[in-house]
Amino acid sequence: MVRIVTDSGAHLSNEVRAKYKIGTVPLQVLFGTRAYRDEIDLSNEQFFHMLTHEKVHPTTSAPAPQDFINVWDPILKDREEIVSLSIPSGLSATYSSAVNAKAQLEQEYGEELPITLIDGKWLSMAQGFQCIEGSRAAQAGGSREEVVKAMTALDQKLTLIFLLDTLEYLKRGGRIGKAQAWLGTMFNVKPILEIAHARVEPLERVRSRKAGLARLLELLQTPPTTNGPRLGDGPLHVAILHARAPEAAQQLENEIRARFNIAELVKAEIGPTIAVHTGPDALGLAFYRE
Repeated sequence: MVRIVTDSGAHLSNEVRAKYKIGTVPLQVLFGTRAYRDEIDLSNEQFFHMLTHEKVHPTTSAPAPQDFINVWDPILKDREEIVSLSIPSGLSATYSSAVNAKAQLEQEYGEELPITLIDGKWLSMAQGFQCIEGSRAAQAGGSREEVVKAMTALDQKLTLIFLLDTLEYLKRGGRIGKAQAWLGTMFNVKPILEIAHARVEPLERVRSRKAGLARLLELLQTPPTTNGPRLGDGPLHVAILHARAPEAAQQLENEIRARFNIAELVKAEIGPTIAVHTGPDALGLAFYRE
């Protein structure tokens, strides 16, 4: 059987990981010289407290090759194959670390190992949905090639958008990209961004949180075409993402369930790998149609 492994940037819940037997390699969060393994040494609650109280702005770092080996090795010893999906190499050295880990393991085993590495195009639950889809294909008896095909087929369907309370954290994290033009004009204005293919694309600005929530629902109905037209017109798979904003996430869920034909709906808290750039109170949607 094929097993899916990803990194903690996918924001998969413990329940989803257990259901689909998805392995997770922890990314690292750094506050100055202090390094923490995401979800192991640092909980989301601890991270957000430090984010808003520490003077130094945190950064994120790729897992060490040994972190991959720690997850992969038990799977290989169970005589299972692996498809390992990493966040985009344009944003992180995670994929490079995975390549090094595979080389180390193959040298140790003395043979080529059944591990396929994917340099992903997505973050957060867009990445998470690919893992879920791959696991479904694996549980249906699919080969490694068929699992990879199922995962990468979502590249032309997925959309990942965020409503931020401020651009300040994106600026501090150095990922502001084209949204740089909005700086200095953002007083009491909420930016909506799309993240795809290792790029941050500014979509538009709204005047209030209420207007932002309404616009997210409109974009769920008619996705942006920044990365080309999105394929699929069937039932909706959607993940509601929030950074310490459970009430707003619940409001979004209520509206989505009332308006859309839902195949799958999950909620997830935005973890440190994204939250260092969004800050608290951000909301997001990762979605695709069948």
